[in-house]
Amino acid sequence: MNVNSLITTALQPLIANPDIKTPTVAFGMYKGTAATYINFNYVDDRAVIYADNEPQIDVAIVQVHLFIPRTVNHMTLKKQIRSKLFKAGFTYPVVTTLEENDTDKFHIVFECEIEGNTESEVI
Repeated sequence: MNVNSLITTALQPLIANPDIKTPTVAFGMYKGTAATYINFNYVDDRAVIYADNEPQIDVAIVQVHLFIPRTVNHMTLKKQIRSKLFKAGFTYPVVTTLEENDTDKFHIVFECEIEGNTESEVI
């Protein structure tokens, strides 16, 4: 299961939308200069089901972060991200909205999980 690819593929249509102006979906720290961007990280990644002393099923818990200026109405984009992650197979994301005073941005965190075959099964 390639979680990075699932997230990037799920959110790619948002990047292609010129009205949203989200230039990138990045794993880890985003170091660009865009006013609006998405990055993501793992909270936890572990095997949960074993058979024959081998892990069979992994669960990955991820956080997807939307950074968007406070002056922009973020509600539509927030709903689209939540929906696209859910349709990609993730649990329905729990959303936390934070405000960052130093950057004057909303920092919206989507936390969700996905389970799939363990890497050892694929090899």
